[in-house]
Amino acid sequence: MAKSISYPSADFPGPPRISVEVPDDWETLTVPGVQLAVAQPRIEGQFRANVVVTVQRFGPDFTLEAAKEGLEQRKAALPELEELGTGDIDVEGTTWIASEYGYTQPGRPTVVQAARYTVLDRGGVAMDVLEIVGSCGAESAEDEIEVVRTIQDSVSVDPT
Repeated sequence: MAKSISYPSADFPGPPRISVEVPDDWETLTVPGVQLAVAQPRIEGQFRANVVVTVQRFGPDFTLEAAKEGLEQRKAALPELEELGTGDIDVEGTTWIASEYGYTQPGRPTVVQAARYTVLDRGGVAMDVLEIVGSCGAESAEDEIEVVRTIQDSVSVDPT
């Protein structure tokens, strides 16, 4: 006898609903493998500040510490990494790992990124890692990083 398995279900919860508040002139982007992406209007010759949100599903034993280890591995692979700061922050009762850093690829301008990670328990059957990464060019980072942080602070997550 066969049984039916479905998605979404209690064993396979559907994806969380995610929203962020962005400046009126920012544009939505469609990026493969990304749940939500927005960017400032394009200005010729300038790095386009952006914020990208992804969700990855893991088993029920996955932890925020494991997410932090993954972040450190990704950063270690970046060329000419300059660590600006990493630590835990609380946004509306949710603990996030927050890390800010810059890196430079050969022949390209330096990029400053603000990355945040949290782990969402999906009823004991799975853990979703929510990642919000904002990027801006180093030449305009002093102003744009504040916009990126404001967008990150506005995140609303509904596990549905």
